This record gives sequence, structure tokens and C-alpha cells, in this order.
Amino acid sequence: MATPLPSLYSLSDLARATGVSRRIVQHYAQLGLLEPGALTQGGRKLYTEFAIFLVQDIQDLKQLGFSLEEIRKIMLLKKAIFRPDGTYREDWKREDIPLSEEDLLAMWRKTGEVLASMERQERMIRRFYRFLTKHFAPGEVRDGLQPGPGDGGS
Repeated sequence: MATPLPSLYSLSDLARATGVSRRIVQHYAQLGLLEPGALTQGGRKLYTEFAIFLVQDIQDLKQLGFSLEEIRKIMLLKKAIFRPDGTYREDWKREDIPLSEEDLLAMWRKTGEVLASMERQERMIRRFYRFLTKHFAPGEVRDGLQPGPGDGGS
């Protein structure tokens, strides 16, 4: 029988749960990207399960090319529109978001650029996958394929 996950994590436990080094998680916390959900009597910081998703989001955003400063602003936005448990706050107001219009516009532009890049990458990966499947997959798989756009026909 599986042991239930704890609802609060130490920094080390959070690092283990996310597959990220303790040092990196500590760095994120120092930058204000993660906030503890509670403190022990001894003053040790404990993090909620939502912090697992935040660490994963930070890692994903870094992979997509966002800087830590851009990620910090995204986290400020997330904190304004999501509750600490990760559920969406339907009652948020613009004044809840501690970012300027310029910051929000820059985030919108960067997100659009990242989406456009992801779409280009997806098209390239699909063409590459079709090529590999057509030329290197077992015969029964190859026989059912039709060339896609950009495959060059044969």
C-alpha cells in the first residue's frame, strides 16, 4: 500500500519530490519564487504541495527561454489569481496584480513569441517523426503511411 504524500514539505523533501537539487529549490525560494506554507516551531520553512507544481512550472518556463526575472513576474501573477492550494480565484481584480501594464504587455508578447516558436518546433518534429516512421519503422507501419506536407513525397 502506498504511503500518502505529506501535505507539507521541507526544502529537501520538495527538492526530492521535484527532482531538482536542494540548492536550486533554495535559490528559487531566496528569489521569492516559492513561499513557505508554514513554519515549524524551530522556524524551518515548510512548503505545500502547490510548491511542487510551482517548481515544475519554473523548470518548464526556464526550458522555454524565460529568464528568472520573467518567471518571478509570472509567479506574482499566479499568486494574484490562484489560491495557495492552486485553485483559480474567480474574484481577482486588476489591483490584485502587483505588475505594471508594461510588465503585463511584455509577458503577453513573450508568451506569444514562445507559442509561435513551439508551433514551429511542433511542425518540424512532426515532419521528422513522419520521415523516421516512413523510412525506418517496421514495414506494416510504413505501408499505412501517407506523405505529409513537407515530406518531399517519397
